[in-house]
Amino acid sequence: MKSNRTLLFSTFASTVLAVNPAMAVDHNNLDAGRPLSFDDAESIAYREQAIEFGAGLNLPSNRSVGGSFDIEYLYGFALNSHLVIGIDPSVGGKADTDETDFDVGNLSVGVFHNFNREYDNVPAFALRGDVGFPTGRDSRGVDLRVRGIASKTVGQYNRLHLNLDLNVKTDVDAEERSVIPGLILGYSRPLGYPKRFDRTFLAQMGVRASQDTKGGAILLTGVGLRQQVSLRSVVDIGLEGDIATGAGERSELRLKVGYSFGF
Repeated sequence: MKSNRTLLFSTFASTVLAVNPAMAVDHNNLDAGRPLSFDDAESIAYREQAIEFGAGLNLPSNRSVGGSFDIEYLYGFALNSHLVIGIDPSVGGKADTDETDFDVGNLSVGVFHNFNREYDNVPAFALRGDVGFPTGRDSRGVDLRVRGIASKTVGQYNRLHLNLDLNVKTDVDAEERSVIPGLILGYSRPLGYPKRFDRTFLAQMGVRASQDTKGGAILLTGVGLRQQVSLRSVVDIGLEGDIATGAGERSELRLKVGYSFGF
């Protein structure tokens, strides 16, 4: 009898996850920066709002330790679509600059749209576009990013998330690239499911071009955990690494923690 109840619960939960729009503040709904760098292909629910906070300890190679922060506001302004407004203050050492003073960071505005939910062997697909404005210290020009996202369940509980990025900088120096492509393959799996469903493990591997025209590729790695702490709030923790492969580039390790809540 107990096994039948467990099977029924598992079947019901899997069906709900497959067909219902994800809530923003759900440990199984993944947003970039919370705590790793990839998105899944699920939008937040229509008219849902959420605020997401993050803080990181940056350990750039051969430079002073720094701190980074990010604050984002999400709003489901239409079915399968949401708005993202964010800012990313920082202080201390960073891999890509010699500046260590407090920087208020760049203001960004983005739109996320999900084209379809996952069904049968067809992945869920989404597109995200962001515009970054030069509000930070010594920032110049407007930065654009387009991200294509595909999410697919593999096996019973594992999910893969492929993110393809195209970053465009409108004001660069002669030795900098104006177009920077990137790719991230993310992985997620609920821990303890089907007995419990309040925790998700994440991992990522990726690569992006160096901003320096003479630099090599930057390899991205990371592991993280998201824990549901109430019906509408989640905490996260992660460890990310950027591994430089070319001369003149610097590797960086980041320990990240965050908190998200919906309303």
